[in-house]
Amino acid sequence: MENNVNIMTFRASDGNTVKLEYSESLPSAADLARKYARSGYPDRYVVFTERQTAESAVGASVSESDGERGLYLSCILRPSIFPSQAGYLGALSAVALASALEEHTMQKMGIGWVSDIYCDGVKIGYTSVEGKLDSYTSYEYLIVSFAVRLEDKKFSPRLTDMVRRVFEDGNLSIPIIMAKTVLNKFFAIYREIKNPAKHLNHYVTRFALTDKKIKFIEGGKKKTVRVVGVSKTNIALIIETKDKRVLEITSPSSIVLPSKIK
Repeated sequence: MENNVNIMTFRASDGNTVKLEYSESLPSAADLARKYARSGYPDRYVVFTERQTAESAVGASVSESDGERGLYLSCILRPSIFPSQAGYLGALSAVALASALEEHTMQKMGIGWVSDIYCDGVKIGYTSVEGKLDSYTSYEYLIVSFAVRLEDKKFSPRLTDMVRRVFEDGNLSIPIIMAKTVLNKFFAIYREIKNPAKHLNHYVTRFALTDKKIKFIEGGKKKTVRVVGVSKTNIALIIETKDKRVLEITSPSSIVLPSKIK
């Protein structure tokens, strides 16, 4: 099947230009962005598709023939920030994605740890951040990815979306309009990466795991623990064990998060 590719340029919410490469289908938007970043593609070059055939936004198996439909964006950044500042990008990108999705649905979004996105207690997507340092203090590139599985019952087009589609956005599809919303929300936050306190407060407000039971891996064994909350200063997950120990967790590999929360 022919895969149409379209490249469009627009000015984002922070006043800078973004180049968006749209493909109808890709195995993985993140894999292609990684390839582009290594070969020198510029700052704010974004790979976007509505259908992925190799990766799922919710960790489910994907049929290559059908793929998974949703929003899959990976943005190449060439930042002038320190690694310590980049550490907040996972949380901040989740805030951007959650608030963008709420503009296209009547549902409220919740954020897991570090950056899973929940709707009605069900995981529907995530954000991720990866990069390559060219020294101990600067990056050659960063890639911020957004992945969301969309379902009609949660994200059916609203009248305002249809009006924008016809009159304001050159008859772009709803998913492309949604992708631009995600990027505008993200870049509005990204420009304040050196002073993230306000957005971290939004992260804590949207945090959906407080008082929920999760699995904590300790000594090679999975143990049920209660989530106390999340730290505003370093985004550490705060948990309480059955023997009343309170721990701060900084490594996602030491916990198992649920795909559904009650």
